[in-house]
Amino acid sequence: MNAFVAERFRQGRILLTGDAAHAIPIIGGLGMNAGVADVHNLCWKLAGVLHGWAEPSLLETYETERQPVAHQTLRQAVANTRLMLQVQSRRREQRHISDATPAPAELPWSDRYFAQLGLVLGVTYRSGAVLTDAPPESSDTTTDYVPTAAPGRRMPHLWLTHDRSTLDAFGEWFTLLAPDPTHWAPRIPARWPLHIETLPNEHTDLCGLRPHGALLIRLTATSAPAGATAH
Repeated sequence: MNAFVAERFRQGRILLTGDAAHAIPIIGGLGMNAGVADVHNLCWKLAGVLHGWAEPSLLETYETERQPVAHQTLRQAVANTRLMLQVQSRRREQRHISDATPAPAELPWSDRYFAQLGLVLGVTYRSGAVLTDAPPESSDTTTDYVPTAAPGRRMPHLWLTHDRSTLDAFGEWFTLLAPDPTHWAPRIPARWPLHIETLPNEHTDLCGLRPHGALLIRLTATSAPAGATAH
């Protein structure tokens, strides 16, 4: 097994993702998650630059956002590996001490091993592609996932109608969630791939919005983070 994160994710026209950007120990299965998230983060930015609705400087935010997550992922995977090796070592000691069938090894890591939903769903992006007045926060908590609509975080599930979720509204476009869509429709640049969705008033407090505010969700997938809050 190997464990490293590249010093840079971009050098000129070369951009690294997946195993080229980081080698994650297999224990915990986090390497694939990290690689898919790399590609998700990079592809919409490349599309924006190539199609002309984003400046080339947007590509600089790829490394800014994803490299810290790669380091977090690496630390968690290394911790998983060490915990697993401790259990294996204890098992071997039991077998050497007694010829009898050893008692089941206690798993002291069961409350932490694979307890990493916060790492998969709860990371915080801070870059020029996330507009927020909030102070930087530590995103090193890898065990607990707390849904939040704060800019830079994964947009959580909220009901837009009785049978349609916010996650159903996201796709290969930006999504603007607004209590008053008519306030924002005339302001949207025509070149942007953007849909406007009505946000029920019951969710405005959770999203930190005033009556004429809006929350912009970056495009492509249900894991897209909130890009900005406008009051």
